[in-house]
Amino acid sequence: MSHGHSMYPFKPSLFRAFVTNKYYENRDEYHSIGQEQPYTFEQYYRNNINDLRKSFKKHKKEVDKTYS
Repeated sequence: MSHGHSMYPFKPSLFRAFVTNKYYENRDEYHSIGQEQPYTFEQYYRNNINDLRKSFKKHKKEVDKTYS
């Protein structure tokens, strides 16, 4: 029995982890210059979903190429 989801071109958990890491990278950038992160995780996700998807696809291609 397959548990694949045809609507997802990748595992949702991998994307979720990628987005979480990007959020904390962004938060750390704000903290490094003495500012507070102005967005909650949900706001960050909603405001940047298209860029996050593009970045994830690029990242996934690079990782796949490294391990193939």
